[in-house]
Parts: sequence; structure tokens; C-alpha cells
Amino acid sequence: MRNKRFKIILSIISILVFGYHTFSLFYLWSDIPSQIAIHFTGKTPDNWGSKYFLFVIPVISIFIWFLIGVLVKSPEKMNYVNLTEANKEIQFSRTGKVMLLIQNLSFISLILANEAMLRNAAGIESAFPFAISLLLLAICFIAPFYLLFWAFSLKY
Repeated sequence: MRNKRFKIILSIISILVFGYHTFSLFYLWSDIPSQIAIHFTGKTPDNWGSKYFLFVIPVISIFIWFLIGVLVKSPEKMNYVNLTEANKEIQFSRTGKVMLLIQNLSFISLILANEAMLRNAAGIESAFPFAISLLLLAICFIAPFYLLFWAFSLKY
């Protein structure tokens, strides 16, 4: 029950972020030059590409979201530390929650990184969405380690 509520909340947040980004992408489309910066060294752009590149990252993020969704549906197929008959249900439940977190936070992180690139191309301040994107990506990397250390500490 709790996984379902957690999944619904994360899905709603992901849909809202994606909807906002889609709206701002089409709203700002006419303000974006035909060539945009797609790679930076420090604060200066060193690689340029078409403005249609702004559609690539959302497509990749949706693809990754679906791939991780396959893993979320079968947490029993993953590798576990300290797995016993007594603790397997709690480990499967926690792994499911962490995978849901990674699935949605990585999706949001990629969308916000694309939002930062869109804002930069339109000449709008882009530091906030990029900083949030990096924070969410860091959580995606820390969450599996938290789960690993938690599993090591199980006594049964």
C-alpha cells in the first residue's frame, strides 16, 4: 500500500515537471536561435547544435524511465546482500521504493537539465533548474548505497 502511494506521488511530480517543461519548450520555441550551446567548458560554450536537440533529452529520459520501470516491477530478480527468508519481503519492498525513487528522480533530473539548457538558449537565468538537476542526480547515486548499508546492518 505504501509503495503504491509513494509511486503515485512521484509519478504526479514527474508528470507535472514534464508538463511544465513541455509548455515552456513550446512557449519559448520562437525565442530560441537556430544554433544553441549543447556543451560547456566552465561557463563558456564550446559545442553548438541545432535547437531541435532540445527534444533529444526528453525522449531519452522517457526511454530510461520505462527501462527502470521494468526493474521496478520485479525487484526479486535483483542481487541482494544478507537476503534470508525472514527478511526477503522487507528487502524487496525497500528495493522497490529505491528503484521508484531512482526512476522518477533521474527522469526529473534529465528534464530539469534540459530546462536549464532551454533557458540558457532563450537567454533566461538557468542556474536554479541545473542545480536542482544535480541535486536529484546525487540522490539517485546515494540511494542505492543507503540501501546497501541498510541491508548489511540487518540482523535476521
